[in-house]
Amino acid sequence: MKDAAPRFIACGESLSDSRIAVFGIPFEGSVNLRKGADAGPRDLRLASDSIETYSPALGRDLEDLPLCDLGDCELPAGAPPRAQLDAAREEVRRWWHPGLIPFMLGGDHTATVPVIEAIAPAFPGLRILQLDAHPDTREEFLGERYNYASAMARVMDVVPAERVYQVGMRTGSREEFERRRPKFFPAVGGHPVETVQRLLPELSGHPLYVTIDVDVLDPSHAPGTGSPEPGGLSVPELIEIVRLLADCTVVGGDLVEVAHAWDPTGRTGIAASWVIREALLTWWGK
Repeated sequence: MKDAAPRFIACGESLSDSRIAVFGIPFEGSVNLRKGADAGPRDLRLASDSIETYSPALGRDLEDLPLCDLGDCELPAGAPPRAQLDAAREEVRRWWHPGLIPFMLGGDHTATVPVIEAIAPAFPGLRILQLDAHPDTREEFLGERYNYASAMARVMDVVPAERVYQVGMRTGSREEFERRRPKFFPAVGGHPVETVQRLLPELSGHPLYVTIDVDVLDPSHAPGTGSPEPGGLSVPELIEIVRLLADCTVVGGDLVEVAHAWDPTGRTGIAASWVIREALLTWWGK
């Protein structure tokens, strides 16, 4: 792992003294529009310095969590996407063990794939909740199977599609919507907050991994991302979803696709850091 400077806020413990490990995968594959997601881990760490460690709504503080920032997975420069993702998976496997909670800073959404490959064997029955503006289930895009538009298709190569819950989608290809996966809940079918509330009985009682693409937020809240899509959630609505999962057995998570290259104000990273703080404190701060 490559050391990160600065670290994500309040991540001052060593790995041996931590229960939660924040880390980055600065991966960006083939992109046809707005590049910059590979700088997402750095952008999130820098932005986190702009928020408080304390959550008034929860009455909890990140300073009280056994929390470390391991830095970033080192990816072989110039290697094909699958080789870079293999390197990330092997790095995660070297330090991760059951009982240690991973939270990944992306990177484009493909960065979720090696994390799931590393941890899924330890969690029979693992469920995945994807909060996203896009399904990301194309079999390939721009001639590449390991691509941000194919990220969840590759996750479903590891975890069966019937255990991957996709919520909040507002756009995608015709094929992705017409040949939808069995747990596909686009925004047109119901507000994401209400959808997650309805799904809680299915998500509870099983190990759950939560992957958040920052573009699930409306561009007015998070313009700094590769594929912004109008009509998304507000930050308070996304926080409400995070808090709905308080009684679920969340075993890991990530937030991906922050790209400050498209947001000179920095508000995307600040909003995303706020979401991460509330997630860490809600799911693991008891």
